[in-house]
Amino acid sequence: MRKELDDKLCRECPNLYRDRHASIIVSCMPWGFETMPGWNDIIYDMSIKLEALIMALPENERQYYRATQIKEKYGTLRAYMSAETDEMQVVIDEAEEKSAVTCEYCGQPGILRTKGWHFTLCDECNKERPWRHKTESE
Repeated sequence: MRKELDDKLCRECPNLYRDRHASIIVSCMPWGFETMPGWNDIIYDMSIKLEALIMALPENERQYYRATQIKEKYGTLRAYMSAETDEMQVVIDEAEEKSAVTCEYCGQPGILRTKGWHFTLCDECNKERPWRHKTESE
């Protein structure tokens, strides 16, 4: 993720990303957003919604709800929280579902590709992977 977007997310979602620059003893967020740029819009949309849900909580409870890791796993987005409400889980599930049909490199419509390492890629980005196993028809 570009530094500009990372900074923007931390600025616009200070409760959600309160541990972004904390010690790795506290959270995995110090490693940053472990995704490719194609999912930036999905992450931004999810983050804004989660921040709003956190802000709707009583002030004394907000500190308990924060992101602990945002990453790609098995070709889709994963967002882990220290605590979450049912509404927060719905937002996270929606973002994960969108990532399964969005190219993680360019953001165009993609397909979850599960031969070998799992990626969600558009056809063009899939062709660009030098380690991709080519079929006989190619």
